[in-house]
Amino acid sequence: MNTLVNILKSPLLQRLIGLGVLLAAIMLLYKSNEHLHADNKRLSANVKALGAELVLVKTKSGKLAAQTDLLVLQTSELKKLFPREVKQIEALEVGVSKATQVSTTVMETKTNVITTLRDSLIRDTIKVSLFDYQDQWYTIKGVQENNTQRLWITSTDTLTQVLYQGERLKPWLWVFSPRKIQQRVSVSNPNATIKYSQTIQIQKP
Repeated sequence: MNTLVNILKSPLLQRLIGLGVLLAAIMLLYKSNEHLHADNKRLSANVKALGAELVLVKTKSGKLAAQTDLLVLQTSELKKLFPREVKQIEALEVGVSKATQVSTTVMETKTNVITTLRDSLIRDTIKVSLFDYQDQWYTIKGVQENNTQRLWITSTDTLTQVLYQGERLKPWLWVFSPRKIQQRVSVSNPNATIKYSQTIQIQKP
């Protein structure tokens, strides 16, 4: 027992313990500073992404794709900044804390349809005009009776989304600059235009 006490009282051992505590404190401070730096970079990238406009990119096939930067938000930030998206997640019966990503894309479709009216009779006595139109994306059927028109419209479209390593954060640093995560969204219907697109990656604390 006395030997153990003497060892603990040893100046050399006390210096080693003090040095160990100091090194541990430095490592904790370094890790904390590194995390803070990464969080500041994330917040700065989010500010730029929120202020950026939707970019339309023409692909080799001639299609237009919408390009935006990825937002990385913590659950608390998502609830504060995007309450509508939170309601959409909850409407799908998914807990916000369990969600990892949410995407929102708004499209507008415009087209002109020219077709021929055909005379017909319904219930053997009522004269009506019928028309129909169909292509790769639309099926339209209609009935005109006196001043009333009835339309049945079916529209088919395919939305493709891809997340990828896009532009470098600091292009002048060349390969030494990391790439930011971006998304591209395209639709198959040439009459459709993407008006808004945003993908949020939900970061766990």
